[in-house]
Amino acid sequence: MAIRVAGSGLLRLYPPEWRRRYEDEVAAILAERPIDRRGRIDLVRGSLDAWLHPRRPSRVPSAAAFVGGGAWTAAGAFVVAQPVPPDWPGYLIDVVPLTMIGVGAILIATIGAWLRLGDGAGPWARIALDLAIAGHLVWFGALTAALLGGDYGLSTVIASTTAALASVAVGACLLRAGDDRLGVVLVVTPVALLITSPAAWLAFGFGWAVIGWLQGPRSEPLVPA
Repeated sequence: MAIRVAGSGLLRLYPPEWRRRYEDEVAAILAERPIDRRGRIDLVRGSLDAWLHPRRPSRVPSAAAFVGGGAWTAAGAFVVAQPVPPDWPGYLIDVVPLTMIGVGAILIATIGAWLRLGDGAGPWARIALDLAIAGHLVWFGALTAALLGGDYGLSTVIASTTAALASVAVGACLLRAGDDRLGVVLVVTPVALLITSPAAWLAFGFGWAVIGWLQGPRSEPLVPA
């Protein structure tokens, strides 16, 4: 059982694997050296770093990429099968829930891809991630508005284009860091969203399935810092 001392409660913020390995040792140190406010802040920062840079890659990004890719492939197949192509930008109310699942899952997968940069992520990589998160969240919101009967056309296109270009930028950062296979696919896949045809959604979905495979448990280790 962990020693109950000042600051030891913050160790609960750390991932389970980290706590199994280090919690008792760190709690013992805290018992000998009481920490101040700055020390507590450092513990919180350390917990965030432990979650963002795990010893072993998480399977969550891979699963999210597969889910996102499957959702977009199913949505694209449904739209392409219609006898009359839908109006710009190509969404049908029947597939909006699927595309919302796809957007949310792909955001998680994109964050997972970015985390492979480790501590080597520079300022441009952080800007790319911020834009990717913002673009996906606004995109999700625009689709929610469409599901509720609101206007979605232009806002959806702007948000999805922002998300796509930011994802390309994340892929470029991975290429620069030497993560070539994932970087190439992540650079190419979002470009399908810039093609004004629902048929391109099939390529988009397939690309994310490939990204899921590349991020799987047999993938290369994280890019070293």
